[in-house]
Amino acid sequence: MDPFWAVAAELWWIAPVIAGAGAVIVLGARRGAAAGGRRLGYDAARLDLQSAQRAAAEARVAVRVARAELAGRVAGRAAGSAHPVEVSDARRALRDAEAGAKAASASVRARRAQVEAARADLALNADPQRRPLPRAIAAHDAVVARWMAYETDPAKLIAYPTIGDAGDPSTAAFLLALDEARHSRPDPARRIAPAEFGAYRDAVTRLERAFDTAERDAHARAEGRDPERERASRATGWQDTAQQVISMSADALDRAADAAASAIAAWNARERGPKQRKERD
Repeated sequence: MDPFWAVAAELWWIAPVIAGAGAVIVLGARRGAAAGGRRLGYDAARLDLQSAQRAAAEARVAVRVARAELAGRVAGRAAGSAHPVEVSDARRALRDAEAGAKAASASVRARRAQVEAARADLALNADPQRRPLPRAIAAHDAVVARWMAYETDPAKLIAYPTIGDAGDPSTAAFLLALDEARHSRPDPARRIAPAEFGAYRDAVTRLERAFDTAERDAHARAEGRDPERERASRATGWQDTAQQVISMSADALDRAADAAASAIAAWNARERGPKQRKERD
């Protein structure tokens, strides 16, 4: 017998074993990718929360350092070894550090809310198209389609010229966000790490906001309005609304306190009435 066929007859079982092992590996990889895709948003949100918590801890350390620096400058000023400008700079640094700590704390609260939302969203991810990565890709494509509606329609481009002008600040910001989203877009055919998805998700969010701003500014300029002034007006309006809410809340608390006081007074009067009648009897 030919030596080749003799060896093949002895090792005939190796090929089926290798094929079976390969099939198991492929199926395992597909299941792992499916499970990872389903939890992708939740895992990315947890990573974001951990990063925000580290930033908040660093911000608290920066506040303590700034306070110690200010205390040293104040002591040096009292001893005559520090200049008043140094004390003023130390106070400013402390205010900046405290503001940074407050912002970091707010970021932690926002990231916690994002984790809770992602955990609740896990129940909706049975449909593959409802999973985090397909939704982010669909949102990305939707913004590109909105932009291309201007680029491919001469009438729209004539009516809103700044939407295609890279020299316009809001359009330039949109184009930068578009480039960032394009470069961070992952390949949906391979397994995506949570950190990679989180970067892409945030890039798509910035892209949506940038295009909304560019489109709104283009329409405002086409109608002869000043978008910068409108933005300032909206910011002022938001502050006024917040102040009204705070005032309304304070008024509501005052009314609630008055109502509670009246109720307590009425109850005490009702309790005193029977006692006084018993004493008279």
